[in-house]
Amino acid sequence: MAATPKSGPEPTPTVSLDRNLPAELRAAERTVRDVIHALRAAECNCGDLNEIQLALGEALANAVRHGCRLNARKRISVQCRYHPAEGLWLVVRDPGAGFAPEKIPDPTQPENLEKFGGRGIYLIRRLMDEVEFRDAGREIHMRRRPRPPAKTK
Repeated sequence: MAATPKSGPEPTPTVSLDRNLPAELRAAERTVRDVIHALRAAECNCGDLNEIQLALGEALANAVRHGCRLNARKRISVQCRYHPAEGLWLVVRDPGAGFAPEKIPDPTQPENLEKFGGRGIYLIRRLMDEVEFRDAGREIHMRRRPRPPAKTK
């Protein structure tokens, strides 16, 4: 007797990725590609994946450059959790000295337009729905909520 296929919807795709990588820009770029690939495969409904890619890339670049001071012997951890009903959470953690996010000047203010720095955090805050720094700035938590489906005409 042959098995009959189950009726009903397919299980909802989810993503759960944990990475521990050396503090190298190349490793960070590879991790971003892996996360975006997994989100595409899960048909992530949290808006433009290019925005998520940019935010995660900025967070990892900051961890490599500022948190680890380009020391490839140091390690960065990345967690990605996605569920269609709950959204996307990304966490990047580095072993650096940390920083005070509230002291990063707003790069859009006239006195800061020509200064270097602060633009990555500014972008992350604009691209993600929620951004929280923990452990004295060594850990950034980013969230995107699910978006309603695009209306078709």
